[in-house]
Amino acid sequence: MPQTHWEWHARFAELGQFLGGWFSQDMPDEFPGHDDAIRDYRAHVDPQLTARLVGEINELLALRLEDHDYAVGVGELGMEVEPPVPLSVEGWLQDVVEQLAAARPEYDK
Repeated sequence: MPQTHWEWHARFAELGQFLGGWFSQDMPDEFPGHDDAIRDYRAHVDPQLTARLVGEINELLALRLEDHDYAVGVGELGMEVEPPVPLSVEGWLQDVVEQLAAARPEYDK
């Protein structure tokens, strides 16, 4: 498990971009809810970065941390809002992966 702010960002760079950019303290003013912020990310970010984000979240979830440790990690990565009720941080991260993975872009044939 990463121990410092820098270790978190080095290991989970795209997750840091996602959390810091879409889930800062301004998130409630910019989006009606968490799902809206996720949809905005998906709509405005390159699909390769979205795939990288999904991979990084899966890597974080594979660490099988306690919820407190997930909360510390996402805080270090820039998340300044709580996950939506009633989800834990881990449950919300799983939900993010499901939403992003379900919306894979269609490529030209």
